[in-house]
Amino acid sequence: MRGEVLHAEMLLRSLLAEHRDCTPARLAVADYMVERGDLDGALQWLRTPQADDSDGKLSFAVAQLQFARGDPAAARAALEAVLLRQQRFLEGWLMLGEVCDVLGDTHAAVRARSRLFVEANAQGRWLSPETTEPQWQPAVRRAIEAYRRDKRELLFAAFAEVRERHGADSLRRFERALTGYLREWDARPPDARQRPKLFWFPDLPPGPYHDPMLQPWAATLRGAWQDIRDEAAELLREDRDFVSFLGLQPGQRAPKSIGGAAANPAWDAFFFYNHGVRYDANHERCPRTSALLESIELCRVARQAPEICFSLIRPQSSILPHYGVTNTRLVFHLPLVVPPDCALNVGGVEHRWREGEPILFDDTYEHEAWNRSDQPRLILLMDCWNPHLTEGEKEAVRHVIEAIDAIEPLKP
Repeated sequence: MRGEVLHAEMLLRSLLAEHRDCTPARLAVADYMVERGDLDGALQWLRTPQADDSDGKLSFAVAQLQFARGDPAAARAALEAVLLRQQRFLEGWLMLGEVCDVLGDTHAAVRARSRLFVEANAQGRWLSPETTEPQWQPAVRRAIEAYRRDKRELLFAAFAEVRERHGADSLRRFERALTGYLREWDARPPDARQRPKLFWFPDLPPGPYHDPMLQPWAATLRGAWQDIRDEAAELLREDRDFVSFLGLQPGQRAPKSIGGAAANPAWDAFFFYNHGVRYDANHERCPRTSALLESIELCRVARQAPEICFSLIRPQSSILPHYGVTNTRLVFHLPLVVPPDCALNVGGVEHRWREGEPILFDDTYEHEAWNRSDQPRLILLMDCWNPHLTEGEKEAVRHVIEAIDAIEPLKP
């Protein structure tokens, strides 16, 4: 504090001779070296093998020096190594975004900033000027502005080819939906029962239930109901290939989203597709159902859809109220085995399944289902495109959802 910099540095070095893991002292010495222009010496000093870098602060300082010396590629590598170990390190995500900007990697910059804001929100930091330390406020403001700008450009670019092919006028509704997702206007559905978790398309016909026969393939599946039911019933008799719909491991207790009077209530599935991945062995087990599914248009979005399965609610089990992701896709049910006292409630409107009679509903409305009987309830469940979308809109939705997932991986 008196300006005796060399004396201070000597004292710190002597402390570090006995306490090599004193990170604040090591960083302070590096700062003195940088102040006198010895960047190379500071880098070597920070890389001392015996130094303790369990919190990533030394590697972060190395990245800062590499960036200052005009080597953003080395800085990026150092930051990415730190963030593999310290994923809650906000300063690291902030700097990674800036470094990727300099390298011209806009996708990586947007991904880094997306992760920054997720982590900041979890920690209650950098949410406002009041929760942001003064020295970080300019950089955080720049990060927010860059994230909004670059994310918008990336998402509009994702469907540019579709717009060129189909014409801009054909995608006006979609662009309105996208600007709503980007929070350029208040894109909350007017119906309080509807709360999409990700993407709302505001200009589609509202309502919890829709006519299943709007799907051109619905009659085909209804006509083949008995064949599908026979294959599903055989699986149910064996009851060895159903897995938890929610990905629970055997013996793991049901989460809060599953309830009911059973000792261990369960929602199980025999998947044909899960998060867009085809289960080839299951298709082979049910060749007639598989052939039918492969003959119709499926809602295909990488890592997200289709989701198709024989859905099994075990006796005395309930799926508790929840919301879906987007109204650009709806949920189709073909009931196969329906004992008494089983029902679906979407948007406060109760529906009781009838074997062989398909239904179509919008799962962005609050919905729940229950089986209060002592027998299993089994249906063919599949997500599908909202039939009120045009072909161009379907393509645009697919490209943009995949682009969002590339920026901030979505939970399928």
